[in-house]
Amino acid sequence: MSSARTESVEDRDGLLSQPDHMRDMDRIEMEVVALHRPFASVTRVTGRIAPQDPAAWQPANQAVRIEVEQAEGLRPVSRIYTVRSFDPATYLLEIDFVMHEDDSPAMRWLRAAQAGDRVWMIGPRQHFVPNHAPGRRAAILADETAIPAVHAILNDWPAGAPGELWIETRDAAAAAELHLPAGVTLNLLLLDSPAAAGSTGRLVAAAKSVLQDRAGWTIWAAGERQEMRDLRDHARALGCPRDDVRVFGYWKKGMSSSEIDRIRLAEYGKLRARGDRMESLSDADLPI
Repeated sequence: MSSARTESVEDRDGLLSQPDHMRDMDRIEMEVVALHRPFASVTRVTGRIAPQDPAAWQPANQAVRIEVEQAEGLRPVSRIYTVRSFDPATYLLEIDFVMHEDDSPAMRWLRAAQAGDRVWMIGPRQHFVPNHAPGRRAAILADETAIPAVHAILNDWPAGAPGELWIETRDAAAAAELHLPAGVTLNLLLLDSPAAAGSTGRLVAAAKSVLQDRAGWTIWAAGERQEMRDLRDHARALGCPRDDVRVFGYWKKGMSSSEIDRIRLAEYGKLRARGDRMESLSDADLPI
């Protein structure tokens, strides 16, 4: 069992509050308006914010860091989530939480949360979207933790752009909810009950079946870090241009998000000590 005291990531040099890291992000309070289960694997939180710049929240694939737990005298325990949708007319946003049985800080917060609660978060920070290069199809590969990002990306899909999705999930309803634009097809990779997420290699296999040379496709993928690293290595071995390969590790099997945050902060501290800026930090190349 973890606790806020063991999960808190201390930023002794205050790097995370400095302008180089914060950029255009704000620390903003969200009021929980509603919670519901659109399907068995997900709890969807609807919240209301009062952003200084509503336009900053509208582009697809925005990430926020939610402060899910607090220990006295320590930095809040926080977790990164994708904004599934944002309504600039009402300032309502939706954030999906993939449900787990473990006693993690995020699950403890979610079990206790109810309408009217308030929670602080930092954001937004836009993550990459697919490169819709002329004459190429966009391959989207994602596990269930990345389905909210895929939802946001599809809702902002350029008209007429071709694409193909591979979604690995234990819950078919999670993928069935996605709106597929014209010219985009979905391949559902259902996890069998005994299979652990991030262990099947099917997303890598799908990428290898499609990405056999550098022409014809661009790729966007997100999921378990080692699987994403294997996928990225395949694309690099083919000599794919850097901008055609946008691959992200959202989580690491056997490692808590706090451990990943500590490693990320340590690497960021090293580059700042060299006089480099945040854009020099490659999340894909962290020693994880």
